[in-house]
Amino acid sequence: MHIGVIKKEFFAGFTSGFVLAALLLALHPAGVLRPRGCPLPETGALGAARLQVEHRRRLAQVVSEVSRQVARWPDAPDGKWARRLSEVAAELDPRLPRAPSLLVFPAAASSSSSSSSPPPPPSPSSSSSFSSSPSSSSSSSPLQWDFSARLPDAPLPNRSRSVCPEVYFGGRYGWPFFQHGMEAEKECQEAPPLYDVLTVLLPARRWPERRLRRVREAIAKEHRVRVIVIAEGEITVKDAADVRVIKLSGRSESDALNDAVELVETPFVFLGESLAHFSNQSSLERLVRVLDDLDHVQVAGGAARDTRGRWIHGCLQQHMANYHAKYTLGYYHSKYECMYCDDLLTPFATRTKLLRTIPFSAGLSGQAVYRDWFAKVRSAGHLAVTCPDVMFFLSDHVNMTAEDWLPMARRWALERVQAFDGQEHHFSCESLGISCSDLMSIVDSFLIPLCCLAFITDKVHRALEVAEEQQLDYELTAGTVLGAVKFGSVLPWDIDLDIFIECGNQGRWMDIAHAHLNGKGCSLKVYEADVYFSVICPKYMVEFTCHRRLSRSFLPVEYRDVPTRIEFGGRWTKAQSNPGLYCRNQYGFEVLRHAQHWRFLPAPEMGRKKGGYESAGQWKSCRNPTHHACLDRYPGDGNLPLLQPFLHP
Repeated sequence: MHIGVIKKEFFAGFTSGFVLAALLLALHPAGVLRPRGCPLPETGALGAARLQVEHRRRLAQVVSEVSRQVARWPDAPDGKWARRLSEVAAELDPRLPRAPSLLVFPAAASSSSSSSSPPPPPSPSSSSSFSSSPSSSSSSSPLQWDFSARLPDAPLPNRSRSVCPEVYFGGRYGWPFFQHGMEAEKECQEAPPLYDVLTVLLPARRWPERRLRRVREAIAKEHRVRVIVIAEGEITVKDAADVRVIKLSGRSESDALNDAVELVETPFVFLGESLAHFSNQSSLERLVRVLDDLDHVQVAGGAARDTRGRWIHGCLQQHMANYHAKYTLGYYHSKYECMYCDDLLTPFATRTKLLRTIPFSAGLSGQAVYRDWFAKVRSAGHLAVTCPDVMFFLSDHVNMTAEDWLPMARRWALERVQAFDGQEHHFSCESLGISCSDLMSIVDSFLIPLCCLAFITDKVHRALEVAEEQQLDYELTAGTVLGAVKFGSVLPWDIDLDIFIECGNQGRWMDIAHAHLNGKGCSLKVYEADVYFSVICPKYMVEFTCHRRLSRSFLPVEYRDVPTRIEFGGRWTKAQSNPGLYCRNQYGFEVLRHAQHWRFLPAPEMGRKKGGYESAGQWKSCRNPTHHACLDRYPGDGNLPLLQPFLHP
C-alpha cells in the first residue's frame, strides 16, 4: 500500500477516534469519566450541559488544542477533521470559536479595511451563509456567517430581534477617530422600541441628588426607557413619568434590588451601578444585541471611565478552590468583540428572567452584592461578557477592602481572597462562621477547611515539642506520614493522626496528651495498657501505638542517632526512617493517588489485597456539587491541584 494512503488512513482513524472519545465524554460522563474521579454533579442526567462548568471547559481546551495541532499537520488529508474537533470543543465551551480558520468570507470581505468601496454582495443563494471557496474540500459544508455585524451588501439575517442589527462599513469609514464604523441598520422595522425592551435600574443609595438628576437626564437624552431608582430617602423627580423610586428604608441593597426587579416589565434590565454620567458612547442597544445574538451569554457589560479619566475594561476571571478565591483582570476568550468574563466591575445588562431565577442574596450591601451574584451566575453555568467599545462614565472604579470582601467570604467559605487589585485578604474560621467541631460530617464530601487543618497540626506540634523536650522518642506513621509525603501536612480529608511511640513510656505520653491534646469535649481512651491509647476530640483524633523499637534501627549505623524528619504542617517532624518506602509497602498499588477516608469508602476484599483501596484516585459524589471544596472537583492524583489550586500545568 502506498505510504500516503497509510498515513491518510491512520490520520483519519486517529482523529475519528478522538472525536468519538470527546463525544462520549460529553454525552456519557458518568460511564467514561467516573473511574478517574473527575467532578460530576450528583444528578444522574447525561449530556454536556450536566457536566460541571470547570471540567467541561478543561475538556474543551484539550480538544481545541488538538484541533489546532491537527490543522498544522502537513499530511492531513483535508481540513474537515480540524473543523470537526473545533466544533466539538465549541459545543463543550461556547466561548470557543467554531473553526475560525475555516470560515469562508464573502468576496472582498478581507480587503474591506483597506478599501473605501464596499465589498461586492454574495450570491443570492447564500442567504446568511456563505459557500466554501474553491480551495476548500468539497466535503466541507457551508458555515454560518458568525460575526457581530453584516457587511453592507450582505443579506439581513432572518430572525426576530429585540434591537436592530449592525452593519460594518470598513476600517476607513470612521477615519481618523473612528467613532463610527459599526452602525445600526437605519431601515430596521422588526425591532420594538427600546422602551419595551429594557429597563434602567439605578442603585443610587449614596448619590447626591444633583448627580442622580444629571445621570437620569443624560439617559433620557439618548433613550426613552423606563427607570427605577433605589434611593436612601426622598428624592425629587420632575417631568419623569417613566421614573419609579424605591426607598431603602433600612433594608439591604440586595433586598431593594430584588424588589426593583419585581417591578420590571421588560425582558432586559440594565444595572447602572456607580454611574456619574451617560452619553451616546454608552450603547445599551449594543449590550442587548449581544444578549440577543449569543444565546449562551446571560450578562453583557461595557468598559468604564472614572472622573479622573482612567479607563478599564472591568473583565474579571474568578477561580474558587480549596477555600481560596482569586480574581484576575483579563480574559481568555472573546466573541463579537466582547471578552468572556466570570465577573464584571462595570455596569451591565442582563435578562430579567435571570435576575428572578438567580436573585441577589438577601442581606448584602456594597460590592459584595455583585461579587456574590456573579459567583452564583457562574456556578449555574451561565456566561458573561464585557464589550469594551461600550464605555460608561463612573464616579470611581470599584475598590474593595477586607471589610467589603468579608460578606462574600462568609457566604462562600473563603479563607483567602486574592483580589483583582493585587491585595490579599485572609479571614479566620471565627469570622467566617466555620466550625471545626464536627469534621467527620465535612470529610465525607469536602476538603477540611485550612483553618481547621492548621488548628490540628498546631495542637499535635505542641505535644510533640514537649515530648522532645522530655527526650521521648516517636515517629509519624500510617495515614499521617502518608499525608506528610503527599502534602507536607495532614491529608486534607483525614482527621485521624497516628504516632508510634516507644513502649514503656505510655504514662508520660498520656500526661502530655492530657495537657496539650485534651480539651473541651475530648476523651482519653486506653484500648490496651502500655500498647495503644487515643485522644478523641470533636475536631480530631490522635492514636498512639507503642513499639519496642522504632524504624530508625533500619538506617545505616552512622545515621541511627539522626532520625528522619519530614515537613509536617510547616515544621520538620520525626517520621518513619524511609517515609516513601513505608507508604508504598503499607498502602500498595498507586499509593500516591488519593482515596476517600476508609470510613466513607470502605474497600472490598480485592481492594484490601491491593493495599487497602479498590480503585485509587476515586471520590464519592459530593452532596453539594457546586461547592469549591468538594473532593470530587479535584483530580484523584497529584498534590498541586490542592496545594496550588490556581496553578495550571
